[in-house]
Amino acid sequence: MIIAHNKDYETFTQLLSKSVSQLEKDSSTRPKYYLNRGGVDFEKDVYSFVNNNAKNTIFEGSIELISGQKFPDIVAYVNKNKAYGLEVKTTKSNKWKTIGSSIFEGTRVDNTQNIHLLFGKLSSPIEFKCKKYEECLYDVAITHSPRYLIDMDIMEHESIFKKVGIEYNQLRKLNNPFKPIKRFIRKTLKEGEDLWWIGNDENTIDLSIRHWSNLYSKQKDELSALALAYFPVLLSKNPQKYLRLSTWLVSRFGVVNHALRDTFTTGGQIKIQGVMFPQIFKYIVGDLNNIITNVNEIQEDDVSYYWEIDVPISNKTDMWKQQCLLHCKNSLNENQLNIIKQLLL
Repeated sequence: MIIAHNKDYETFTQLLSKSVSQLEKDSSTRPKYYLNRGGVDFEKDVYSFVNNNAKNTIFEGSIELISGQKFPDIVAYVNKNKAYGLEVKTTKSNKWKTIGSSIFEGTRVDNTQNIHLLFGKLSSPIEFKCKKYEECLYDVAITHSPRYLIDMDIMEHESIFKKVGIEYNQLRKLNNPFKPIKRFIRKTLKEGEDLWWIGNDENTIDLSIRHWSNLYSKQKDELSALALAYFPVLLSKNPQKYLRLSTWLVSRFGVVNHALRDTFTTGGQIKIQGVMFPQIFKYIVGDLNNIITNVNEIQEDDVSYYWEIDVPISNKTDMWKQQCLLHCKNSLNENQLNIIKQLLL
């Protein structure tokens, strides 16, 4: 059996290993220097060691310090179409955890592969660890957008990619790398919980948190119609039906409503074709076209999550109507149900 070796990459990892050893030796002889170093200064220290160690190798003269402008911080070029990377992180605490870069990697240097992470613990005792980037990413947290969480002590099977079931190099090349992660996180949520960050291609919310009572009537009607598109379960007698809606309103629109039941039941009942119905059915009569428009704009992974059905489906509108009728069976009598069937079908 012939085993192919990537000599360029092997040389790069040797540069890193040698640089870490030198950092350890240097920090043991002048600890005060390193204890006073900040993140940007430490990047310069690392660059100096890596650059010096590149002499008489393929990387001599081709090590570049990017330092905060792009990802990763240091790039070692093989040629203009191929490079390896080194991200540098520091901490002053006595732990190997920190927040990493955005999962979208929009600032990633072109043609950079096999990125490694060099982590400096610049507190007593001073220590350094270096691992392949994806091997120390254990989870995702949200700041202004999703960012990886770093832990230099995790095992390979504990990485976020093993949990999600997708390789790092496959995930980072997706148009929206947050989707598989969102799908995974949703499986871990408890009833009534939701993600407050949805995705870079979906709705954005105001910075302020607003109360439902402060919205204009038009805004309330628009959100109510949208809520019925996402939650056909609102037509049921399920006592928990408002739980997920409340977190959805906050996560998607920054709107708090402590009285959702009253919102959809105020006014008692409504008469449809001479028959009395719960007040919520006024939206089926008066705003059905708007609801259907909203239904057709729901993304497929949200259909699966909020309607609790398997996807793909051939027709969102038909499936939504089926869901409505299914939920109506336990909340309406036969006469009422027949009227709603006529309206929907």
